[in-house]
Amino acid sequence: MTEKAFDLSSDEEDNRDDEEEDPTKVHVEKVEASPNETKCGFLGCYTPWMQKLASKKVFLVVYGLLGMNQAALGSYFVATLTTFEKRFKLPSTYSGMTSSAWDVGGLMATMVIAYYGSSGHKTRWVAYWAVLAAISCIVRITPHLIYGPGIDTFKTAELLNSTQTSQSDSIYKEKDPLCMSPFLNEENCSLNEEGTVAFAIVIATQVLCGIGTSAYYTLGAAYLDDNVTKNKFPLLFAVAACMRYVGPTLGYLLASYTLKQYINADVTPNFGLDDSRWIGAWHLGWIPLAVVEFIMAIAMAFFPRTLPREAIRRQNSQIYSKPKKHTSIDDFMKTVKRLFNNRILMFNTFSTTFYIFGLMGYWIFMPKYIETQFRKTAADASVITGTVGLACTAIGIISSGAIVSRLKPRPKYLAFWNLVTEAVDVLGTIMFAFIGCQKDDMHGSVGLDGSWLLNSTCNSQCACSPTIPYTPVCSEDGSQMYFSACHAGCLESGYINGSKVFQNCSCVPGSGVATPGPCPVDCATQFYIFLALLSFMKFLSSTGRAGNTIIQYRSVAPEDKSVSIAFTEISLCAITFIPSPVLFGIIIDASCQVWGYTCGEKGNCLLYYGQDLRYSLNSTSAAFLFIGFLLDVGVFCNVDTLKIYDDEDTNQELKETTKQGKDKTNQILLLDNKGLKGSNGKISEE
Repeated sequence: MTEKAFDLSSDEEDNRDDEEEDPTKVHVEKVEASPNETKCGFLGCYTPWMQKLASKKVFLVVYGLLGMNQAALGSYFVATLTTFEKRFKLPSTYSGMTSSAWDVGGLMATMVIAYYGSSGHKTRWVAYWAVLAAISCIVRITPHLIYGPGIDTFKTAELLNSTQTSQSDSIYKEKDPLCMSPFLNEENCSLNEEGTVAFAIVIATQVLCGIGTSAYYTLGAAYLDDNVTKNKFPLLFAVAACMRYVGPTLGYLLASYTLKQYINADVTPNFGLDDSRWIGAWHLGWIPLAVVEFIMAIAMAFFPRTLPREAIRRQNSQIYSKPKKHTSIDDFMKTVKRLFNNRILMFNTFSTTFYIFGLMGYWIFMPKYIETQFRKTAADASVITGTVGLACTAIGIISSGAIVSRLKPRPKYLAFWNLVTEAVDVLGTIMFAFIGCQKDDMHGSVGLDGSWLLNSTCNSQCACSPTIPYTPVCSEDGSQMYFSACHAGCLESGYINGSKVFQNCSCVPGSGVATPGPCPVDCATQFYIFLALLSFMKFLSSTGRAGNTIIQYRSVAPEDKSVSIAFTEISLCAITFIPSPVLFGIIIDASCQVWGYTCGEKGNCLLYYGQDLRYSLNSTSAAFLFIGFLLDVGVFCNVDTLKIYDDEDTNQELKETTKQGKDKTNQILLLDNKGLKGSNGKISEE
């Protein structure tokens, strides 16, 4: 026999062919990127100076600024929600539906965008959809363009002194809702006060905005993780998150400015921001937000598919991966099946889902909560909501990201810290139920159907109509509040020492004198306690976000990362973001004491039972936070073997390389022994 018993070179080729035929077999491949995939530019424009911008630092800035503006979109909407309710006479349940519409859009698009975008140019996918969000911002001002400032402001304009000829010298002639006044039953129903079309427009634009912003959270985060080392990702993600958390503050500050502008620019009302008749210019902020969104979308589109430094790092390293697969429905279903079989991912996703559900009542209705519980104006409530806890949240995010990057705590420690922060959130939320101002002492009685009856024996002769606008007055001693001067039985108004008063009020005991506005309430101490506790909770909860995110990203294979993020977003949308605003809106409406009516139809709530609102809102929030805590126990019990840092992956790769090397060496020795035995021992078969 003259031929070798075995041809080692052909045998290795056969092995390589087998590896190529088996798509599930792990192998070593050299990752290379084409030059066009690492160039910074757009639409054929790839100038040399642009290439200096293709770095993770520049991307982090653009990514953070885009996230900041998108967060500002959400907070501006939330901050102006109460004013939108008042303008279009909508109950809080309807407002909750408009908030949910954003997440309906995200639910519709997130998984599809994440799956197909994960194999495409991620930053351009983010940019294209961000343009859609910018367009939706412009469209949502159309309700104001269609319906104008509203009937209430037209009524205010009618109070102008007819003898004035100059707009700059306009003086209001007030028509107080006094007892037995001839205009008490006047009501103009010619204009559409229900705002049906306006409501539909806002719903549609919220859906578009939800679709447009969904790519940022799925593909944008995946792009950042793909282009930095795992050890640096916690800190960089914390920086991006910190920038994004500035967005809500900017949105609330912008809302504070716009809500201080009266919605009818043609008149200057003779009442202030703290008057219930004030309606701020809720629509003014959408144009600047749309412009910034469009600019940041264009900037995002210029980034390459892969950052140059990351491409070099991949080329210089042996990376274990699976061969690239073409996107298909069959592959998509296999990916989804893998995710559902991942215990860590399931526990972590649903713990996050219920945890955020518990916080949604405050995120969506925080301005309303502060207005009703602590007697703040809409503008002040927006500023407080946007600024309180910002520094604490930023410090918590940055410090936790830096600590995780430097100390590299084990996954079990990260999961345990999440349990600690959630336990504090549950206890803090329960404490909120007992922090608030004393209950409103509105004059009236409870009817058989549970409604609050404003008319009583003392004002029965006044014929106070349900259409009287909410213009509260307070008894001279500050002990009793009335819905209006008519409901207080006041026959006339005048001035004492330059201050307006209502006199001869049959329902006011003693002097029979009432003053405009709600009764003063001293609850500064309770308010500061509330802010201090809220800030502490924001700081503590923010320290757990870095660990939660790392566990989420590292619990899945790299090729499943974008889809896993999308799965989390869909779970949040379907279970949390869509139903929670409606649920909390129903809870808030159930705490309404006095409803406003327009043309016989129930509109927005004018006054709430403060104590009932605190108990119901906070107990519901605490219940969902506790469910999230229990699910995080499942995360804690399953993350012990999770590898979340680069050095752990490197050690694993070295082990696999060593094992493969030993296997190959043993195979060669075995083949050589067989060959030697065949030629020298003369026992090989011919």
